Amino acid sequence: MVDLHHLSIGAPAPDDQRNYPLHIYTFGRFSVTRGIEPIRFARKAQHRPLQLLKALIALGGREVGSDRLGMALWPESEGDTAYNAFEITLHRLRKLIGIENALVLSNGLLTLDNQHCWVDVWAFEQATGHAETLLKSPLPNPDELASISSRVLTLYHGHFLGREIPEPWSISVRERLRSKFMRHLLDVARHWEKIGQHEAAIQCYQKGLETDDLAEIFYQRLMVCYQQLGRKSEALAVYRRCRTTLSLILSITPSPATETIRRRLIEV
Repeated sequence: MVDLHHLSIGAPAPDDQRNYPLHIYTFGRFSVTRGIEPIRFARKAQHRPLQLLKALIALGGREVGSDRLGMALWPESEGDTAYNAFEITLHRLRKLIGIENALVLSNGLLTLDNQHCWVDVWAFEQATGHAETLLKSPLPNPDELASISSRVLTLYHGHFLGREIPEPWSISVRERLRSKFMRHLLDVARHWEKIGQHEAAIQCYQKGLETDDLAEIFYQRLMVCYQQLGRKSEALAVYRRCRTTLSLILSITPSPATETIRRRLIEV
């Protein structure tokens, strides 16, 4: 039986983040470490340089135009005023990070150098891409898939900059990464179901509901998995949770598809 939790313990990172002098974490909370030591930030004095770093990552992290960053952070400023603010803030950010060549400005394009910086978003995108490729193969290696899926779960422990006040430049990337995570869970779980690994599928569906308890598809598939394992009472408990959550938050009832699964459970 595939055990995602077991495989995540001590699993080596595909990008081996230990080799990078700077680590930037954005999922659930924002933090930066130099080596193994977290960089401590004085809140007021360093707010704007850190906003520049966050915006740079949100906009892709590589060859992001200074004008685009200027519009994101200084929307009320124009022309030279915005660029001067950008240059001053970049200088302060470089000083704050303290790693030479971590931030490269060339022809008005700013890049967070991936030879010096490990970013959890980049590692997450790499891991989900790897999983997508595996799932497209005729016979995905179950141990490899479980290992890379554990990597995804380890990286995504909260929404992008989840503790930050949403900014126009962060909202779309937050939703894109959340959707990618939910799609990963659903695709991997369906594969586990297909090969009879229902316990592994249950882990994925439960994680999906921890992330978004309004995603009815996760309730539905969880009910089916419990039914396949002969655990009728647990399947019905999932239905009751779904009905209560949808009623309290959205004032709606479960969909006909969910009700069909419930009826099948009762009829067995």
